[in-house]
Amino acid sequence: MKLKSHHDFDYTLRELTVDFPSEKENLSLNFHIIDNLDDAIDRLCEALDKKSVETGTQLDPLSEDYCPYFGLVWPSAKGLVQYLLKNKEKFAGKTVLEIGCGLALPSIVLSSFGAKVLATDFHRDVPLFLERNLQLNKAHVDFLQVNWRKEKAELPKFDFVIGSDILYEGQHPLDVPKALCHYLKDDGEIILADPGRSFLPKFLAAMKELSMVETSSIENVTLDGETRDISIHSFVHG
Repeated sequence: MKLKSHHDFDYTLRELTVDFPSEKENLSLNFHIIDNLDDAIDRLCEALDKKSVETGTQLDPLSEDYCPYFGLVWPSAKGLVQYLLKNKEKFAGKTVLEIGCGLALPSIVLSSFGAKVLATDFHRDVPLFLERNLQLNKAHVDFLQVNWRKEKAELPKFDFVIGSDILYEGQHPLDVPKALCHYLKDDGEIILADPGRSFLPKFLAAMKELSMVETSSIENVTLDGETRDISIHSFVHG
């Protein structure tokens, strides 16, 4: 399968089935994902090199503005969903904001719980993937393209603000807490999944400075034959 990027190259896609077995019910979702991330980055490099020659401006293909890291199902997203499934009764009829949604796996699952979900990301190609995967799973999730580090969208407060693996660059531990808290209701909850990024301790310290009270747990995640622990961090106002 091919999908045209806004950056003038074609993604090669494959279909991935993500299973969530449980004692109560089994959940299985299908996603069109990037088949080979390295190959996609190579194609992006070629496209941006051409654009750099045309515009005289050097473009970095590995910056988060361009690199299609979003195009895979990452272990943290699955770990977050495992946690959400264990607490699904909390989300029916509630409003949820997902920051840095990528393929929006958690948002799609939450919509099946009856939550009113707004998924957000800033990469230009995210909506292309989201449209396909919403159709594939017969789901409805609203989407807003926004970069939380650079702008504040005029939105209401949410019952839940969630994110998975969103602390992968040095500025994130300081910028992300402000965005998470800005859109949270006074009695709301922030839920974040992390694979063990080195920036996590700095993020937790920043959340504490904002008077957020944390509880944490571990989800054991198996994805594409590999198993790892994902930490789940829940925050409420102190």
